[in-house]
Amino acid sequence: MSKHVLPVKIDRGTGTPVLLLHGLGNNHCSWEFVLEHLDYSRQRVIAVDLLGFGDAPKPDVQYTLEDHSDAIAATLESLGLKDIVVAGHSMGCNIALDLVTRHPELVSKLVLFGAPLYRRAPRGGKIRSLLRSEGLYFSLFELVQRSPEAIQAGGQLAEEYVPFVKGMEITEETWPAYRKSLENTIMQFDSYRQACSLDIPAVFVNGIFDFFIIRGNTNRVQLKNRKHVRIKRTRGPHELTPAQGKVAARIIGKASRKAFNS
Repeated sequence: MSKHVLPVKIDRGTGTPVLLLHGLGNNHCSWEFVLEHLDYSRQRVIAVDLLGFGDAPKPDVQYTLEDHSDAIAATLESLGLKDIVVAGHSMGCNIALDLVTRHPELVSKLVLFGAPLYRRAPRGGKIRSLLRSEGLYFSLFELVQRSPEAIQAGGQLAEEYVPFVKGMEITEETWPAYRKSLENTIMQFDSYRQACSLDIPAVFVNGIFDFFIIRGNTNRVQLKNRKHVRIKRTRGPHELTPAQGKVAARIIGKASRKAFNS
């Protein structure tokens, strides 16, 4: 178990505990538009800064799925919580899947917004691999890893000039966690297999304008695991925008009740 306990930035409401896990290069503020619409009379909402981001510890580790999920498990243990609903966004989905796999007693349901799931490493030459979904994404990821200054500058511009992006935090301080988390928490294939093996209810929420996910892989997960996996499509992008916030809050609210309803 990790010795790193994450800072609990939001702990509000009563009822079913709901844990919010943000995405890569973000902090807990990325949930701002969702937080506005949650029902705190029925849900105890907890949001943390993930390992390496925000006010969380920034240890010299590899930022693997295990590093992240163990830190969450340690945090939940410190709060005395288990059997909770976990909502993840982007990289937070990968961490949520690992958390339920390695610490199943902690999680009762999953709500996953824009989950990046990859089945296998790109195969073939440069051109052939680019024509495959994973090949395109992995080529972009490799470019990101080689361009820290450009990515940090882009993150600063997004935070300042794009009003629907909240909690963007790609700085010199968070870059090691960003680069390693990209490689070891997103650019991996365990999450796909973990999703196929889920034995708790999970809903994957995919925006029709989300260009950061491979919808075919989510569809394959549902085909392999019809008993536990649902897919819900929304009209939004990858980001948790003001319009998406209300939709996301409604989906999380359903998850915090007895069962997912149509």
